[in-house]
Amino acid sequence: MKRRSIRHSVFSSVAVSALVLTGAANAQETDTTTEDDAVISVIEEDVTEGEARQEKIVVTGSLLARDNFASSSPIQVITAEVATLEGLVDTAAILQGSSLASGSTQLNNTFQNFVTNGGIGAQTIDLRGCGDTRTLVLVDGKRPGPAGTRGSIAALDLNVLPQSIISRIEVLKDGASTIYGSDAVCGVVNIITRDSVDSLELNAQTTRPFDSGGEQYSLSGAYGFQLGDFADFTISAEYRLSEELDTSERDYLDCSRDYVNSPNGTGLIDRQNFSAQGLRPTQNCNNLYYNTVIDAFSGQRLVPSPNGTTIATVNGVSVPGYRPRVGTGYTADGVAFFEDYLDGEFLDNRDFIPRNENISLFGTADVELGGIAWDTELLFSRRETNVEGWRQFFPVVGSGSQCGFCGYIDDPAYDNAAGGLVQIVAPFPTVDDIKLDYYYASSSLSGGFAPGFLDDWSWKIDGSYSRGEGSYGGNEILLSKSGDWNFDGVADVDGDGLADTIAPPSIDFLNPDILSGVASNDLVAAIGGYQTGSTIYEQTTFTAVLAGEVFELPAGPLGLGLGAEYREFSIDDQPGVLTQGGDIWGSSTAGPTKGTNSVSEVFAEISVPLLKGAPLAEDVEFSGSVRAFDYDIGGSGSIYKVGLNWQITPTFRARSSYGTSYRAPALFELFLEDQTGFQSQTVIDPCINWADSTNPNIRANCAAAGVPDNYTGAGSSALVVTSGGGELLEPETGDTFTAGLIWTPTFADLNIAVDYYEIEIQDQITSLSAAQIVGGCYATTVYPNDFCDLFERAPGTATIGAYNVDNIQAPTLNVDAQSQAGIDLEVRYTNEFNFGTVIAEGSINWALERYINVFGSDFVSGVTDNDFNGTIGFPSVVGDASVRLDRGDWTYTWFTDFIGRQDDNRYFAADYNDPQAYFALTGLYKVYTEAQFTHGLSVRWTGDTWTITGGVRNIFDEHPPQVSDIVQLSAGNTPVNATGYDIRGRRAFVNVSKKF
Repeated sequence: MKRRSIRHSVFSSVAVSALVLTGAANAQETDTTTEDDAVISVIEEDVTEGEARQEKIVVTGSLLARDNFASSSPIQVITAEVATLEGLVDTAAILQGSSLASGSTQLNNTFQNFVTNGGIGAQTIDLRGCGDTRTLVLVDGKRPGPAGTRGSIAALDLNVLPQSIISRIEVLKDGASTIYGSDAVCGVVNIITRDSVDSLELNAQTTRPFDSGGEQYSLSGAYGFQLGDFADFTISAEYRLSEELDTSERDYLDCSRDYVNSPNGTGLIDRQNFSAQGLRPTQNCNNLYYNTVIDAFSGQRLVPSPNGTTIATVNGVSVPGYRPRVGTGYTADGVAFFEDYLDGEFLDNRDFIPRNENISLFGTADVELGGIAWDTELLFSRRETNVEGWRQFFPVVGSGSQCGFCGYIDDPAYDNAAGGLVQIVAPFPTVDDIKLDYYYASSSLSGGFAPGFLDDWSWKIDGSYSRGEGSYGGNEILLSKSGDWNFDGVADVDGDGLADTIAPPSIDFLNPDILSGVASNDLVAAIGGYQTGSTIYEQTTFTAVLAGEVFELPAGPLGLGLGAEYREFSIDDQPGVLTQGGDIWGSSTAGPTKGTNSVSEVFAEISVPLLKGAPLAEDVEFSGSVRAFDYDIGGSGSIYKVGLNWQITPTFRARSSYGTSYRAPALFELFLEDQTGFQSQTVIDPCINWADSTNPNIRANCAAAGVPDNYTGAGSSALVVTSGGGELLEPETGDTFTAGLIWTPTFADLNIAVDYYEIEIQDQITSLSAAQIVGGCYATTVYPNDFCDLFERAPGTATIGAYNVDNIQAPTLNVDAQSQAGIDLEVRYTNEFNFGTVIAEGSINWALERYINVFGSDFVSGVTDNDFNGTIGFPSVVGDASVRLDRGDWTYTWFTDFIGRQDDNRYFAADYNDPQAYFALTGLYKVYTEAQFTHGLSVRWTGDTWTITGGVRNIFDEHPPQVSDIVQLSAGNTPVNATGYDIRGRRAFVNVSKKF
């Protein structure tokens, strides 16, 4: 069924449901209510419900002042009170835990081992899984600039926003590029700050897991004062600390295993010793492979003995202090090798969640003189992130026949007839230190016109500036130091003709203290070096808006908004000198990312009341908006959006919108300098053993390329050069459709909203991987194609590496497309009982489909080869709910998060949900996650000046689901991209507030 059919079905369903429910409601109720009773998004403020609903304010996603947030686009409101009652410490936690975000992978400070937007420690928001570059974050309707470190910066780092300044968060669930410009493709997050503080306020909060690690603390204060009746000033400060969580502190993070179960239900068979049966050696767990000495000829592997007394034998030579390691994890005497150090030196110093420290200052000034309002906001934030980890080091300086025994050490301790050559695999400690200073200033002038001249019109001029200054440092293994070694201080001591290279300082890699990590500082001193890079990102924005009522129509006034905006932004990322000079062992080189871009835009919005007070048309309003843009680099164009808001009866309202959107290329996508790296032939080349491929395109095209059907891919890795797309990039374009129905009956204080959405994005900007480029050449029906021009393949006559892929150019291109559809449900119920007031609310997102097409094929429902909906990291159903009882000075809250089952089985040729061959056994792999509920509770007491809240998150200590290691992992057997699960575990929180 094609997308058009789905859209037609939704339109029909909404219309029929509206008419059926309308008839039922009219039969039950004859009393009239206001249109405002149909609003699902209720904002809790210190005013009565009627007063709040009568005020006309500018809604997120609109230029025009409206009643009650009555919008043709769905909007969800999250209040600051929710964060307090649920023990959420920072802005990122509030947003990433919502049902609009928990169904996709979020950058939440656990991705320190990956290249991510904003660099290590950054936290961003990704609505609907479109990507954080396609979700726009506003502060009081204005666009602060992105912040982060390294060259890939495109989204606002939520760490810069103190939670203490938040009044509420409005989340627009569809595109709003016509109102806000680029990036508002899949939604808009508008953080509304507190505009006044009556007196001095102090707040302290702590969150402590029942197990050690991952503690969080927050201290904040706010003070406000007035000058007469024309000026309000506020200032607030906040300090937040998130302690590190080491992988050893949670058993579901510290040790990855095969995780294969016995079909007879006796447990994990990879933890049973089958070596006695000759089937396979027992495996305890897979960890960073280190602490070994490998004999070059026999392949025997030695590990340092914990007590230093074991004597191993290699080719008849005794080696004190070592023992042989056989198989993958266990020694010959049955003692687990990795368990010797599992809870010691290594995993205790490997962060899963790094230490994050934030200091923020925020000030506001609201002055009104002569009918003109002058509003100013100032923000300063400093973030410091520190990461500790480990990597492996082995002195390989060449490979294959060209190198012979390069990387092997000639040492007399292993002297034998073969020459005593051994390969060292040693642990090397790593550290990353990130510091980010963020400055943001915004100032606005607004007002009306002289009496008798444009009485119903208003104007507003905004100007804002942001600057992020980041530094990122870390220790590296220097290629210049790791090319020569001195292990015994004497050249060719055994006279076998293989010289021992001499290079100070001398270090004995065969010392068990080195291999066990105890003397790792000596290794760092011998081959390590520290470097620091810097990043500056600046943005300046000027916006002007004129809005008002043009003339009166029978159903009400016609509203019009006009505006213009100019925005200029620049990046200057300078990697460390070691990275730029290519002096890092086992790593790629990278150049600076530096450039500037600007955009000029004009936009308009219209609101047309069509009907009012008619049968089945209490109030019908059409809205439309348009925006034209012109980028200095990135092209020009225009987009539009139309919407219909139909109040069918006093209790039923239908809404729908359709709009186009765009996203301009980010600066790093434009200006990223060439970065070089290497990829194995077996990872990137589909022509390896192409005769066995089930893809007819691959068989035909690899044969046409002259690659033999039994080509094995033996040879050196391919050189991959990644770069920005420059002026060849064009803006992404998108289409968003929503249709919803809202029911607000008069017999109960109940609000129910159901919204269907569709999002399609074309010409999506992507940095292609080497595998995508080579696969794009051979796996499509057209050969050769543009992807084939991006790499070279060695001829079959080459002396070394015949038919090998080499020199892959991986620029950033407009090549991807994505599409998704789903349903949002929001429910809120309030009722006063004799024992107190009960408030129950919840939201659920059902994702119906999520497609990504790398090579631009059409989207057709029912095709599963590119539909990743329901796979790990993208659950089909997520939701959250809470039940709250207000009873006098006390508030009791129970809250729940839900994540549905996810299954990666579609990615494998075999059905891994059925028993599979596991070496010489039969085992049950696990490539799915179970559905999971996570619960919490809190109690709050409110006095005259004190407020104390305490509770427990994840009260039943639900752990993230575990999967077999054939699924991509981040730590242990916890999936890397399933970020909606609670990693810290059960924890208690206390919040204390005092007003003076």
